[in-house]
Amino acid sequence: MLMKAKGMREVEIAEALGVSRQAVNKALKDARVKLFEAFFGLAEVFSWDVVRVNAERGFMVARGECGDKNVRVYAFYLPGKGIRAFFNGDFPDYILEHAASVGLIGKKERVELVKVVEG
Repeated sequence: MLMKAKGMREVEIAEALGVSRQAVNKALKDARVKLFEAFFGLAEVFSWDVVRVNAERGFMVARGECGDKNVRVYAFYLPGKGIRAFFNGDFPDYILEHAASVGLIGKKERVELVKVVEG
């Protein structure tokens, strides 16, 4: 999934991993389904309203309540670390690094990341 998020085509991923393109296609499809389930499950647990999900790029945007405040929730899938969620665009540097490494953003700026994931 990380290779796909970085812009590689299925054929290129298959060649790099030494497997068939069909195997890559199936693995990517399974990974997307699991990410959708994880993002929507997280939203359900916290009663968030999902605004946008992009499983292929590994993020979700939602809105909900935290205490007595309405918040914007940004959740990102990080390979090997799982899903991490942040409120109102308050991203730590490692999220900006991740977003830049997978090509979501060009510059490691919070404002740019919010703009990109909000669509």
